[in-house]
Amino acid sequence: MVFNKIIQKLGEKLENKGNSIVLSSKYIVPIDSKRFLGISSAKVPGKVCYVDGGNAEIIGASNFSLHLIRTYYNVYSGNERVMDKKHEFYVLVSAKGKENKIKYEVETFNTHFRLSHEFDALDKNLVTGGHKAEPSKIAEVIRKFAEIKMANEAVDILSKGDLIVRDGDLEKNYTGEEKHYSQLLENAEKKGIIVSGLSKTTGILTNTGNSITSALGAISPATDWYYPATTHIGFAKLNSQAKHIFRLDISDEEKIGNVLSLLKANSVDPCFLGYPYGLIEADKNARISVKEQQQLRLMFLAKGGNKFREHISSKDAHEILNRIV
Repeated sequence: MVFNKIIQKLGEKLENKGNSIVLSSKYIVPIDSKRFLGISSAKVPGKVCYVDGGNAEIIGASNFSLHLIRTYYNVYSGNERVMDKKHEFYVLVSAKGKENKIKYEVETFNTHFRLSHEFDALDKNLVTGGHKAEPSKIAEVIRKFAEIKMANEAVDILSKGDLIVRDGDLEKNYTGEEKHYSQLLENAEKKGIIVSGLSKTTGILTNTGNSITSALGAISPATDWYYPATTHIGFAKLNSQAKHIFRLDISDEEKIGNVLSLLKANSVDPCFLGYPYGLIEADKNARISVKEQQQLRLMFLAKGGNKFREHISSKDAHEILNRIV
């Protein structure tokens, strides 16, 4: 059977885990089993703020996209939530011609976040396969900016030694992102607050093309641990019984011990052992369901659908085919 051949071939490819971490074409870090660090169970003072965001397209075409964006954070002291906050707004991304180029203009509605921006449709950080970026991609970038803004607001209610954890990494991949992150990190540093990011998945590979989490898991101790890849990026198993390893970004590597202890203490819920419950809750509250998305779409089309019908017909055609198949 062909599946048996595929399974054998894939197994052979995955067998060689690799001996170094490829962070970039110029930055390769050797894997050393002696670099694993244990995570202390000692109680560490400090609150933890977990931040996440969600977005959903209400209506869109090749030249515009309207999204609902929802951001949320909660604050935990020990394993008790002491406060939370949710903020949602709409963002309209629309194409326009400017100096013989296609630009995307971003307009926000019902928010105090200052996120208005202009993107080049052929921005190298946004394009795929040389084609212009889709307007819905821009909305996703704005959602990330909004998450950073939400984290920045949380700084005001936190104290020295507290921790902010974003769902995702701390990399600055998009035009304009550096500005938002710089504001957050500067404000957090002034108050002695640590900023970190925990990623459920990572695209980082070893020198043989294997998953870094698989490679580390194969040689790791049978307990909870942290493996520093660089001063600001590492990988963590936050519970000895957990099955998952996460990427952890941190703004202040000197505080890594406290960060790990705080995260470990909040990662004991059996529904996702080894993952902070605060992030589970943040994901739930930031997520926009398909049902909610469809309801908003129907409301919008009922009020002004005829004005946009010719623009959205191409997407409607795809949805019709999806229903047929």
